[in-house]
Amino acid sequence: MKYIVCSLILVLSFALISACNKSSSSSTTSNGKYFPTVKTIIQNNCLSCHSSTGSWSGRPTSFDTDSSIAASYSIIKQSVAGPFTFTIHKMPQGGSLSTSDINTIIAWYDKGGKTTD
Repeated sequence: MKYIVCSLILVLSFALISACNKSSSSSTTSNGKYFPTVKTIIQNNCLSCHSSTGSWSGRPTSFDTDSSIAASYSIIKQSVAGPFTFTIHKMPQGGSLSTSDINTIIAWYDKGGKTTD
């Protein structure tokens, strides 16, 4: 029973992350500083659901602060670039980021997903 409850919580969590559906036209900066661009991608595509004032009030994950974005770097990368699983769903929900935005998130993840590169 505990496994089922935990699984449902994870599924709902990622379904909420999937609710983001805007796209962005950001590109990786030439100096390798990815976080400002990643933050813009998050602001343009995810805050409508994943903020304290979003349609889902930031549940299960809120990206209101730089530290909350950095703390979620692994799940952000997997949610936009896969692999997708029963508990990890493609974000934004009902859409996709541009290839450039996905590549920026992957590069940021590869550098450690920090607020500073």
